[in-house]
Amino acid sequence: MIRLRSPKNVLAGLLFLLFAGVLTWQSGKLELGTAGRMGPGYFPLLLAQLLGLLGLGVLVSGLRHEGTPLPRGDLLGLALVTAAIVAFGLVLQRFGFIAAVLVSSALCVAASRPFKPLASAIFILGLVAFCTVVFVWGLKMPVQLLP
Repeated sequence: MIRLRSPKNVLAGLLFLLFAGVLTWQSGKLELGTAGRMGPGYFPLLLAQLLGLLGLGVLVSGLRHEGTPLPRGDLLGLALVTAAIVAFGLVLQRFGFIAAVLVSSALCVAASRPFKPLASAIFILGLVAFCTVVFVWGLKMPVQLLP
């Protein structure tokens, strides 16, 4: 029988391995190319393999070394963060990038404890500015800023 010395690390390692598997499967649908002439699936596959190695290391560490038990879940926080991801996709199409970042980051901040309104507002506005500069102006992502 395998003893879970650190359930938190075992769970994290399994999640990393799951994500790595999904990324590997999805990147397999794209052309890989070669190391000298990379296709669109090459880099995602490389990242998936690195994530898988990291997950395997965390999993083995959780089986070998003592760690903390799993904390009791905060279902409201999990629901708000999940809603933030879904909201980003829905709001982006209809209301633009700035609104999507505002809504999704506000939902994530609402999941934090303790909630501080002024600090949260400053953080959200800074995040909107940062994301706009990096993704829209710097990387020239083809998204609308405003509706």
